[in-house]
Amino acid sequence: MRTPFLAAILLSLACTAFGSPDNESSGHGQAIADEIRAAAGTTIAWIPGAMLEDEAKGDLSSYLKFGTDEISVVKLTGEQIKTALERSISLYPTPNPSFLQVSGLEISFSKSAPADSRIRTVLVDGAELNPKATYEVAMPITIARGGLGYFTVWKKTDIVRTLENITLETLLKGKSGFVRTARWKPVQ
Repeated sequence: MRTPFLAAILLSLACTAFGSPDNESSGHGQAIADEIRAAAGTTIAWIPGAMLEDEAKGDLSSYLKFGTDEISVVKLTGEQIKTALERSISLYPTPNPSFLQVSGLEISFSKSAPADSRIRTVLVDGAELNPKATYEVAMPITIARGGLGYFTVWKKTDIVRTLENITLETLLKGKSGFVRTARWKPVQ
């Protein structure tokens, strides 16, 4: 029988073994992205590692460094999404505050390719990303406005809506979750 204390220890060990939120898939980071995606009703969501803590301390809101951000939806082309993902992985394996924890995407990338040409494949809900198609992507408003250098990929005028009266903290308070399958997959 698992006690809450034992469950917290096991979750902490799993998070530590799975990855840091600022340089690889993180079980709690991906779970947070899943919650953002569900709340916004979008195909894709992401949150940067800079907004996340490394260690488990309780519910999903306890992983947030900054919980006051609202959730915005940005309309992006497939080409812009790929550019954002390239930016996200540009410093790999060095920790990068811009590294994105994702939902709705599966990405394979080359660890040895030069920056800006590492992404090999991007699947959106199992289908190949279409560079010409338009997708709605949910994310914290700080990133939607171009924070962490994402202003080079999209403009804050690309925001199509912001969820009313929902901050990251209110969305995640009392929720738990851990995604066991990495969504960023290194290949040779």
